[in-house]
Amino acid sequence: MGHFHMGHTAEQLFEMAQECRRTLRFGEAINMYRAAAAAPDATEELKRRALASVELVQEINGFVNTDLMNP
Repeated sequence: MGHFHMGHTAEQLFEMAQECRRTLRFGEAINMYRAAAAAPDATEELKRRALASVELVQEINGFVNTDLMNP
């Protein structure tokens, strides 16, 4: 994906994505999950978890945005 992911393993990228999600940085989390899934060393299990997490974050983010637009 982006050049800033070079040198990180799929597992490291996944952990970075988890931290972004925990700190509510959803856009960064999605990018990191996608990078983890695309990493050359990503296992099928990690790809599955990362892509499922992207969907989850998008659902959460959609819910939050809807909430903010309709106080």
